Amino acid sequence: MLARDHGEVLFIVGAGVSYPDPSSLPDFGGLVAQIYAEVDPTMSEPIDRIRAGGEQWADIETILTDLQRTELKFFQQNEFDVVLGMLERRIDDDPTKDGRMRAAAEKVLSKARAHNALHSALVTLGQRFGEALLVTTNFDRLLEAAAKAARIPFSASALGQMPNPSRASEFSGIMHIHGMLPHHRQPGSQLILTDRDFGDHYLRRHTVTSFLYDAARIFSLVLVGYSANDSPVRYLLNAIASDERHFVDLKPRYAFVGCDPNDTRTPAEWTARGIIPIAYNRADGHRALGEVLTEWSRVIPSDQNKKPNRARLKEISKLSPGAPEAEVAKSLLWYLVRRSNPSERIELIETLSKFGADPLWLTFVNGVIRRPEEGPP
Repeated sequence: MLARDHGEVLFIVGAGVSYPDPSSLPDFGGLVAQIYAEVDPTMSEPIDRIRAGGEQWADIETILTDLQRTELKFFQQNEFDVVLGMLERRIDDDPTKDGRMRAAAEKVLSKARAHNALHSALVTLGQRFGEALLVTTNFDRLLEAAAKAARIPFSASALGQMPNPSRASEFSGIMHIHGMLPHHRQPGSQLILTDRDFGDHYLRRHTVTSFLYDAARIFSLVLVGYSANDSPVRYLLNAIASDERHFVDLKPRYAFVGCDPNDTRTPAEWTARGIIPIAYNRADGHRALGEVLTEWSRVIPSDQNKKPNRARLKEISKLSPGAPEAEVAKSLLWYLVRRSNPSERIELIETLSKFGADPLWLTFVNGVIRRPEEGPP
């Protein structure tokens, strides 16, 4: 949290952020299924049967060509970038941005026009020097919509137009490292959809990998909205992991990981890839993720948060520091004290005193000031 306040964190936003209502965009597999519904409806039923679970592609009896059945096989293996590459080669003799497959992809993705609470929380958390700073592999422009609604200054760029990562205050904007859709009068860019696209931008041109190499040496990367098995995140994580072999000054990398409470394997999978997992309960459509990010966005330093944080101090002052329910309050108070300058700390202490807080709270605050190197309780 403190690194974010110091402008040392870079959020990387994935497709999972655009799933909840009212955005309701599909995951990569859902996108591929909807593309087939647009350009090759004969594949829709077998794809739906695979997505429903329990059936193997080779056991589905239907009239398909050998090429279609091969695409079905790779769809079941979740190699969706490969599937789209095969589909594009089959239906678009000269694959271009204006081909049928890419036109269908843009049509599906353009259906979402409303941002959700996750977008709103992330554009708030992603602010650096007063402007939005976020990286996303999403093609949609919902982060921009959220920033506009929150009146947070932003610019948007994609692929070759993105600024080079830097500690300078000028490094800002919402950057679509896999391409972006057009938005109102703003043009879009090529979309990285197929295996050929990923090979081009990650391996040949190094458009994305060079950006990530620089970013990982300057910022702590925080991934939000990803599954470790997604095709895009495999390329992303491989790029980050390969940089570890060459540099020892990389910042820590984190990922919010949704899993069941007793699931230890999923966090371990991220750890094995060099990412520190921040696990949360995936129940109720990953509701906990939205709650955590929204609450975090409400306590960071900003003019909008001054009044709510004062109200939180009033609630803390009503608690006994030794009570079990005070543990969360201690973590919040630790953060508020650590991030404050000397004058803000005096104001915080005066506020607690004004609200009649137990003197032990003032002792707690003094301990944080005297021993700032110690972590939160």
